[in-house]
Amino acid sequence: MRYENNFGAVVRLLFDFPAYCFTVVMIIFLAIVNMNTNLNIGTLNVNGARDSKKRMAVFEFIKLKSIDVMFLQETHSDQKNEVDWRREGDGLTILSHKSSISGGVAILFSKACIPLSYEVDEIVKGRCVKVVAKFENLNIVFLNIYAPTGGPDRVLFLGIIGNTLKSLKTDDLLFLGGDFNCTQNDKLDRNHLEPHTASQRAVVQMIETYDLCDLWRSMHQSARQYTWAHSRGNSLSLARLDRMYVFNHQASSSKSCRICPVSFSDHCAVICCISVASFKSKSAYWHFNTCLLEDRHFVDVFTYFWENFKEQKSAYVSLEQWWDCGKVQIKQLCQQYTVNVSGEIARSMKILESEIVELQELTASTGNVDNGKVLKRKKNMLAGLMDFKAQGALVRSRFQGVVQMDAPSKFFFNLERKNGQSRLIHALRSVTGQELTEPAQIRSCATRFYSELYKSELMRCDAFVNDNTFFNGLSKVDKDSCLEMDKVLTHLELEQALFSMKKGVSPGIDGLPVSFYKVFWSIMGKDLLEVLRESLEKGLLPLSCRRAIITLLPKKGNLQDISNWRPVSLLCTEYKILSKALAMRLKKVMAQVVHSDQSYCIPNRSIFDNITLVRDLLAVFGNLGTNAGLISLDQQKAFDRVEHPYLWYTLESLGFSVGFISMIRTMYCNIESIVKVNGGLSAPFKVQRGVRQGCPMSGMLYSIAIEPFLHKLRANLKGLSVPCCNDRFFLSAYADDVIVFINDDDDINVLKNVVQEFNLLSSARVNWGKSEALIIGEWIGQRPGLPGGLSWKKGGLKYLGVFLGDDTVTNKNWEGVLDKVRGRLDKWRWLLPQLSYRGRAIIINNLVASALWHKFACVEPPVGLIESIQKEMVNFFWDKLHWVPQAVLFLSKEDGGQGLIHLASRRDTYRLQFIQKLFTGPSDLAWRPLAYSILRGVGGMGLDIALFQMEYKQLGYSGLPAFYTSLFKVWGLFTHRWCDALSSLHWLFEEPIVFGARLDVSGVDMPGLTGLLCTKKAVQLRHIVYKAGGDLQNAKAVASFLGIKSTRYVERFLCKLAGVLNLQERGLLEDYANGSAFCNNNDVIPNIEITPALLETGHVNPLLEVGELEQCDFFSVTGKVLYKNLVKVINKNSLKGRMDTVWRVKLGIGLQTKPVWRTIYKTPLNKRTGDLQWRILHGAIAVNALTSAMNPTVCDRCPFCLERETIYHCFMECFRLGPLFSMLSVMFLSLGTVFTKQGFIFGFTYNRMQRSKCQLINFIIGQAKLAVYLSRKNMVQRKPGEIIPVFKNLIKSRILIDFHFYKLMSAIEVFEDLWCYHGALCSVLNDDLFFAPLLE
Repeated sequence: MRYENNFGAVVRLLFDFPAYCFTVVMIIFLAIVNMNTNLNIGTLNVNGARDSKKRMAVFEFIKLKSIDVMFLQETHSDQKNEVDWRREGDGLTILSHKSSISGGVAILFSKACIPLSYEVDEIVKGRCVKVVAKFENLNIVFLNIYAPTGGPDRVLFLGIIGNTLKSLKTDDLLFLGGDFNCTQNDKLDRNHLEPHTASQRAVVQMIETYDLCDLWRSMHQSARQYTWAHSRGNSLSLARLDRMYVFNHQASSSKSCRICPVSFSDHCAVICCISVASFKSKSAYWHFNTCLLEDRHFVDVFTYFWENFKEQKSAYVSLEQWWDCGKVQIKQLCQQYTVNVSGEIARSMKILESEIVELQELTASTGNVDNGKVLKRKKNMLAGLMDFKAQGALVRSRFQGVVQMDAPSKFFFNLERKNGQSRLIHALRSVTGQELTEPAQIRSCATRFYSELYKSELMRCDAFVNDNTFFNGLSKVDKDSCLEMDKVLTHLELEQALFSMKKGVSPGIDGLPVSFYKVFWSIMGKDLLEVLRESLEKGLLPLSCRRAIITLLPKKGNLQDISNWRPVSLLCTEYKILSKALAMRLKKVMAQVVHSDQSYCIPNRSIFDNITLVRDLLAVFGNLGTNAGLISLDQQKAFDRVEHPYLWYTLESLGFSVGFISMIRTMYCNIESIVKVNGGLSAPFKVQRGVRQGCPMSGMLYSIAIEPFLHKLRANLKGLSVPCCNDRFFLSAYADDVIVFINDDDDINVLKNVVQEFNLLSSARVNWGKSEALIIGEWIGQRPGLPGGLSWKKGGLKYLGVFLGDDTVTNKNWEGVLDKVRGRLDKWRWLLPQLSYRGRAIIINNLVASALWHKFACVEPPVGLIESIQKEMVNFFWDKLHWVPQAVLFLSKEDGGQGLIHLASRRDTYRLQFIQKLFTGPSDLAWRPLAYSILRGVGGMGLDIALFQMEYKQLGYSGLPAFYTSLFKVWGLFTHRWCDALSSLHWLFEEPIVFGARLDVSGVDMPGLTGLLCTKKAVQLRHIVYKAGGDLQNAKAVASFLGIKSTRYVERFLCKLAGVLNLQERGLLEDYANGSAFCNNNDVIPNIEITPALLETGHVNPLLEVGELEQCDFFSVTGKVLYKNLVKVINKNSLKGRMDTVWRVKLGIGLQTKPVWRTIYKTPLNKRTGDLQWRILHGAIAVNALTSAMNPTVCDRCPFCLERETIYHCFMECFRLGPLFSMLSVMFLSLGTVFTKQGFIFGFTYNRMQRSKCQLINFIIGQAKLAVYLSRKNMVQRKPGEIIPVFKNLIKSRILIDFHFYKLMSAIEVFEDLWCYHGALCSVLNDDLFFAPLLE
């Protein structure tokens, strides 16, 4: 192997681990509590850092010197490049801007030292920023200053700093640092006198007044060393302008302070090391660096390592031990790889820094100018090494900026401006009520709570075995399913489990994430299968898999109560792979054993099923005034209290096989947890009960664990009944969120007894104090008594995040929603100028609008709210000028829009999906009987599904809940009919004959017919057929039934009715008449075909084409397609007068040819270039003809010629475009295609079979349009307006970004696949890039 020489020593060292050292290795592996007590803090004037290369040098310097907190001065940062600072740094960046050419200060926190919370105060913008940072054990005040260069201004500035220091407490840990631009003692700190003595006096006064200590001087009493050097002619000026101060009484904690030369500034850095008691960095355990997965060199090294390590299995006691030890060695390999890559450069830089310091001292003492020349040469050598070090980071950053900016990536979402707070536990209450604020106390309290919580409380493990009546009557898994679940674990199952898992999730204690296993699955997958099979056979997983890190997430309520923090287990990836594989088996049988009123983690069930059931029950009983009660049970730490023996017995009672139960028991055998509190980790402790939240199987296991309790309630409660419904309703359950429906005192007693029995068997605990009880109706006389001090309330309650009940309660769902939307959008406004339209849409859709969906799906928002929120979103999207109508923005990307969410369409999509589920959902759908009961009250007709075959505008909705009224309004936006001729007599009989239904034959010639039919409740075909017969001939019987004297009138009615029926339907009725056809109520509802109601627009419009939904089966259509077409239906009035592109007439293109909207944003184009192409197609470019129409002072002539500058002229007709089009023609020919102006404007159709070719053509087109735009902009700004140089530079610069990245990653072949098609743009030879002659 070619890497054996490079890494042979490392690999051989790893392979020398004998089996008997395993215990020692695991101790090292699990010694994960970081006891580091040093804080490294630095300050440096960077002398301008607008250039990304300079910033990367700064970030690499910080990493190289292991600096935790860095003060920077003269950053020259501004609003425009703030995003670059945040993108390029991997920690926390706090900036205070002055201008792009002067000033600017920053405080950078390394990734391992990000505060738990912080407050920022810009004392003087661009010159002084104060950050009060809270770490786990202490608060620190960081004060970074850049003093003015002018003496008088500096004196005033130092006065402001003094006032800031005056406001601090003496026990605050202070770091005051930066570039003071003057000295405290010119005899020691300058090689000449201080030029402005007033500044010196002001500094001395501030130091004496506030008892400050200069850290470097306190450790180097009479030494001379300088942080700034400036030569002019033969004179050399040296001074120690950059300093770090602390309060005098804190100076003793300083371990070192040194001045360190840097190559990229005329200042030196000052780096101090402070010993801080119990200071802990943020990351308490090792995490694999996922950037290594992009490094082909590392991938090859790891492959070589693993192939060799696989041969060592026999040296270990078991495969589990081999696997654990292997993960330790993976960690060491990764760490050693990183050290080897950068170690030699770091050593060379350290030697050069020492030589530079010596030369500075020599120059200061001798005044020899020649020493200054040597000094300059040494700094240039240091700069060369630093450039080499920073180059890789710069390449990665540029590539990341192109690929991940304006995309739904973790990098992009992290750009949101945070409020400085994180999940910090500031204080906890002990069991005695004492407030605990010390970190050690907080950690101890949390650890004690969870170690006690996970201890078993079962007095006897066989208690439920001896008295198993609690488990009687439970549903069972069928035998065939048991056999399937019992099968041996397969490689395919593990692979499917792994690749269905999301990336970016926090890893377990071994630090190895999902992405690591996905990359190396081909070489590690079979080994993992072998390990897991042996583990399942023995009943014990590897040690690392059995340990979980518990991270705590805040819930509602008092956060000083540790029980109000939700524990989530961070599990090793291979544990989750196994759990996911078993979960995929378990998922298939959940509906067999768990009742339909429990929806948590059950396929085809949803949280909205529970909300719908409770919402409709409250609506029905509220309208009827019938007495009923709802008790919402609050269960203490429900998931964490599940006793394992109880769970095993429940699985057995539900009919699961011994083999499958054994697999699940293995997952919970001898498991341990470690609590992570504010970044620190506790010692491990045993876990004897609970299902791990964070485990893919935990949700299903909990639904199984609570099923006996729910079953017992169903079997013993009386339940609630509603009119026109044969079903009774007992409860609603979503995991541990259980609402029990109460009829009377007997039901209350049942509930108390069953809860008590369940508590004894499973250790579950109902917290009656936090439970709620809602009473409905008048309850004349005494209300039912409640357990545990509960009291009845009226109006409504909050269930599963939604307020349900009367109007007063449901209106709480929308309180403050508009302000929350504005607040979330405001966090991104700082970035708006740099965001593409795609990026803005992602923010609005994914981060803002998504918070509304839960309530939109089940509760009707108040009038006007959706419009107000939509307005805020559209204003954010455009920022200033609205270039196209907002209806265009809402269209899908394929239709020429931006895919910006249209809130009304999204709400209406939920309504259609509700109707879908009502029609076709599972037969045991819990809320369907209630929905039918509500629908049957419409117009007193007693109809349910049949209502949706009527004309919604003719129906009366008085008394119908707002949610159900909205169903009919949305349904009315579509036309609908049976997909095929009816073959079911039942569904033919169900068809209504009134209110605009298909069989409604009333009209001007039959006045009063509808009213008469409704009065007699003869509103369906069945009612008429039962009287008139299958041949619809017995007019006399119908006339008698309807109370009509005129038989002729009825005959005309029956004749018209028969005429509406098709031949097959009349045949069904004839078969019914002669007894050969029967009505079967169990017939499946026939498919319904729906089409958006767009035909009345009166003309063909490409923006209103229905596409996928034309004559579509409503039962199978997806929510995405429904939404897409709802957007068009609701916005049809705004869209009907607009073409899809302004270029269609100009180019003489028919409607059959459409712009290739998708390709204008396809990689490798960046999103801003895509925005330009999108605006060109919509004619939304500020050419002079358009601008002059808005501002008459602007000339409408082209800046290059005397023609009127329309968008057509600018991008297709101007004479200056000739050379560009000629160059494009040559490029296209080299790619095997012909250049056309239509293709230039509309885009090139993407073909997957020719991916590389299509990508390059569309890239060239996009860069050509951008070159047209930029060269015109240059001309307007009186700069050179040549188009070809701009075009060439745009292409070459983008190619170079990818080339440098893939070369760094040792993946040149990937680059060649992307960019080197036919050598049209570039080629690679011996890892060197050569551009095509046309680009030179």
